[in-house]
Amino acid sequence: MPVPYDVAIARCDSYDPAIVRQAIEESLVPFGGIASVAREGSRILLKINLLAAKRPEDAVTTHPEIVRAVIRMVQECGAEAIVGDSPGGRNTPASYRALLKKTGILDVIEETGATMAYFDEPRMERVSDRARTFKKFTVTSMLDAVDAVICLPKLKTHQFTLFTGAVKLLYGYIPGIIKAEYHLHAGRDVTTFAELLLDLHDTFPPDLTVMDAVVGMEGTGPQSGTPRQIGLVLAGRSCPAIDFVATSIVGIDPFSVPTITCALERGSGPGGMEEIPLHGPPLEDVRVSGFRHPDVRDLGRIPPAFFAIADRLLANRPVIDPGRCVRCGVCAEDCPPGAIAFSKGSIPDIDYSLCIRCFCCQELCPSGAVDVKTPILRRIIG
Repeated sequence: MPVPYDVAIARCDSYDPAIVRQAIEESLVPFGGIASVAREGSRILLKINLLAAKRPEDAVTTHPEIVRAVIRMVQECGAEAIVGDSPGGRNTPASYRALLKKTGILDVIEETGATMAYFDEPRMERVSDRARTFKKFTVTSMLDAVDAVICLPKLKTHQFTLFTGAVKLLYGYIPGIIKAEYHLHAGRDVTTFAELLLDLHDTFPPDLTVMDAVVGMEGTGPQSGTPRQIGLVLAGRSCPAIDFVATSIVGIDPFSVPTITCALERGSGPGGMEEIPLHGPPLEDVRVSGFRHPDVRDLGRIPPAFFAIADRLLANRPVIDPGRCVRCGVCAEDCPPGAIAFSKGSIPDIDYSLCIRCFCCQELCPSGAVDVKTPILRRIIG
């Protein structure tokens, strides 16, 4: 039975705990509240966005007050709240704990008595009969240890997929270092990567999703963009439907987002706002004007004979800023195709003939030293 596309919108102008709690409760009313998934004695996984060790005000990760409110609501139902994610790259229990501390999530976990989940170990393999392209996944075994999953994504732009929200959040089920293998399989084709994300979504669909759109990110997301006040919380059971509404609010054409288009083709996502029952204020009352989009161009469908020329003249590319680079080598260490050479004490060097434009280097650089540059010809022709 398909998941209904209902989406609820609640105003939330700040991260004041009382305001956040009220907004989340309001957004969950159409779905039976948190008690529809959290029951006495159950174990509930809160899957958050922990992309990088950034402060809450940087709008890179799910805000700790959103996490705190949902933890408390789950616990009040007599259920255990478990919080976790797996950012890209090489993670260790120590680095993961440091990440939780920097983002403010560790303090919330300790104050509420919630359980911290480390997704990178242990792992499990799952062969999916629901997938269309990627049939086998290596994911955190936590998915088999809980009774329900509540996803808490952040509304942000993304340099590769244009938008990162509810569907993209599920990529965090895959342990950090394993993500590189999937990026290599997808290559430069963002449509194939979208198929991967939807296969993951259809194999492990969350039970409930609450999106942190109080302060989102515009521009060159998901880490190097600019925080943008949006003042909303969105909720629902369908991740593609939530993403459809979220992109509509910030002025991104939903069908320019590969995961939304892919979901429609599969019959697991809406084909228009008329298919989404909205709860809360009308869409026209909450739209955000002037929201800056990333400059994204998919070259994955260019004929092979012309790809090299198109790639050189038109494709965006990651460029390392020597002034901001701290020479840590994280970009080289976590580059899926191994396109970045690094020697200790020097600026990393990118081999663009190997680069697949996944922008993992930009996403994972701890000092924000990787910019995304648009070729001169593309700027001239618009």
